[in-house]
Parts: sequence; structure tokens; C-alpha cells
Amino acid sequence: MELSNRNSLLDRLEHSTMFHLSLGSKELFHSNFLYWLGTNYRDQFQELITRLLNITSQWPEGWILHREYLHLDLCVTYKREKKKKNGRGKKGVEECVFIVIENKVKSLPDIIQLKRYEQLFNGRRKGCTYAVLSLVNGFYGNDIINNKSDWQLHYYNELGKLIEDIFKGSDVKPEHMTYIKDYCQYVHDLSKLATSWVVYGDESFLQDTKRLKEVRLNDIYEKIRYAQVAAQLAKELEETFVQNVKGEPKVVLGMSNADVILNRDRKDADKILGLYGCPNADTYSQVFISNGMFHSIGFMEAKVKVADDCCLVLQVQGNRYCHGIERLNIVDNGTALSKWSQDFIDFKVGGLNNHVHEADSKLCHYTNGFLYRSQKIDSNVTISNIVDALKNDIKIILKTKPKNNRF
Repeated sequence: MELSNRNSLLDRLEHSTMFHLSLGSKELFHSNFLYWLGTNYRDQFQELITRLLNITSQWPEGWILHREYLHLDLCVTYKREKKKKNGRGKKGVEECVFIVIENKVKSLPDIIQLKRYEQLFNGRRKGCTYAVLSLVNGFYGNDIINNKSDWQLHYYNELGKLIEDIFKGSDVKPEHMTYIKDYCQYVHDLSKLATSWVVYGDESFLQDTKRLKEVRLNDIYEKIRYAQVAAQLAKELEETFVQNVKGEPKVVLGMSNADVILNRDRKDADKILGLYGCPNADTYSQVFISNGMFHSIGFMEAKVKVADDCCLVLQVQGNRYCHGIERLNIVDNGTALSKWSQDFIDFKVGGLNNHVHEADSKLCHYTNGFLYRSQKIDSNVTISNIVDALKNDIKIILKTKPKNNRF
């Protein structure tokens, strides 16, 4: 998309009431708007969701609309008589779920999070329809959600068009129609703008976000951009050299918490790892990749468990490319690093191709368990350069083991 077209969309968003109201809580805002529609225009809301999600079953009588129900963005529930177990116990009424809708505006849908949500109802979801509303179309992983999960994938632009179609001929208060039209135009413009946020390998990794910062969209942009880079890395790793003889996922996308990977001081580590399909998190078996925001800057990292108490870490944030080691109390207890680990942190191996084999930052630490150094990412470094550097560094980690596995 040309810069002039992007600026035109940003200009329209700047004049949108709904856009500015959404900035305080971007995903909750959409839940609140749909809840407002469902509360004030119950019949139209039922038609909207039926058409959007292709619901063929009859809606339960007296259905109830909820926001933030068991941490789920939007739910339609109903009440039914609770059956006795083995003819014992008291009869009662239980609330069952009919529709679950998750909003994903500031991030991409996460299949693991969605699987975890499915477990919330413990048998109270027979016939339930699960749906995700995403701002971004065509992201890595959408085929998994569409083909290998119970979740439907839909988009805000699709939602906006349906709202416009259903409400234009309805008996709607004039002032309400103003809000509805503004919302539909807002999601159309934001969705169109998001199509220009698809990353391409030959473009510079460093991007000018000044205009996006002015309209407070840089955080969404950065999260989506880093998520796509992380997903591209995961895809290329799966297709190349990462091996896992146990049949567990070779690449775990969406989680890189070292406390979980190392099963360190986390009573729920086994459960969390089980959701990702790798309950053991064996050494040199998986690459854990995640992304997000840190200090208002886009961020991604990849970790490999190399010992029962240690992960080697690659991080990309802003204009820095980092090598690090994560191990409990590595800073405070004065533990000496092995020569291999020191060489890794100092970029004697790996790193960005346009750098000599050395770091250009001092040795830094975060809390007492993470040591790292970094190289500067220059403006001529492309997305492909970053992905290739990460792949090469992961290959080095997986194939090079220090003597006696001492780090």
C-alpha cells in the first residue's frame, strides 16, 4: 500500500469518534460495542452472530450475553436443569455456554490460548460455537485454527460489513445509527490499514513509526509486525533443521518463559508445557519462540533448553540483537561462565552477518538470572537478515555442545 493511502486511512481514523474511544482498551472496546448491540438490539444481534458464525442450531430460549465471562471476551450462555449423578444429589440449574467470541486486535490468535479456553467449561459446552475475530488476515497459524481446532476464524472487516447490512434497514434510534456507522467505517479503515502491516523479507527491519505513534497505533503495529517475524522464523525452523525424535513439537510458538521451560519454581509448569505438546521440555529438543512488547518496544525471543537449569537466549528488540544465557542466580552467585558460553554471549560465534564477530554493548544483566550482550541493527538490515541470523544462531546452539554440557 502506498504511503499516501496509508496516510489517508490514518486521517480518517483520526476523525473517527469510535477510533478514539477504542484507544483506552482496544479489545475490551469491541466486546463492549458488541455487548451494547446485543443489549439494545437483541434480534439484530442474534441475526448478526448467526450469519457471521454460520450457526444452524436454534438459539436457546432466554440466552444471556456476557463480557469477560471466565476471562473470555464475549459469551452467550443459557441455563439448563442440572442432571443428578447416578440418581443422587440435588437437582439444580447450571449455566452452559452457547457461543464464545475472542477479540484479537492488538495481537494474533494463539492456538494454545484457544485450547486452554476450551477446557474452562468441563462438559457445559455441548454444541458450543467458538470464534476468533482477528484484525489481521493471512497470518502464520490461521490454517491450524481453521483446520485443526474447534475455533472459527473471522475478521473485523467481515463483522463491520455484516453490521452495516443488518442495521441499515432496522428500526434503530438515529443517534445509535451514527455510532454504528462510525464503528463500521472505523473497523473497515483499521482493517485496510492492517493489510499494509504484512512484513516482507526484503524490507528494512527498522521501520519509521512516527505517524503511528501520533495516533497511538504503534503498539498494535509493533506487536503484529514482531508476531509475523516470530511466525516466519518458526515456519522456517520447522521446515529445515530442528529435529525432535519424540514426536513433540519441534518449534513451540507463543511461550518462552524460562521458569516454565526449566520447570523452575512453577507448580503448574507441567500443565503449561502439556498444553504446548512438550511436557518434558528436554534439552536440545525444542526451540521456544515468543513475541510481544517490552518497555513500549516490539520484542521477540527464541530459547533453547541446553541443561536442566539453563537456557540459551536470542532476543530482538528495537535496534538491538542479543545473545544471552538464562540461569538462576547467575549474576549474584558469581558463577563463572564456560569459555563456550562466554564466546556465545560475546558474539565470537553467530550474530548479524554485517557485523564482525563481536558485540558492541557491554555485558548487561536483567534481575539475577539473565546475562546478555548485543549488536546494533542498522537500517540496511532486512527482515530476512534477522530471520537468517536467528536460524543460524539456533543451528549453532543445537549442534555445538560444550564439554560436559557445562555452561
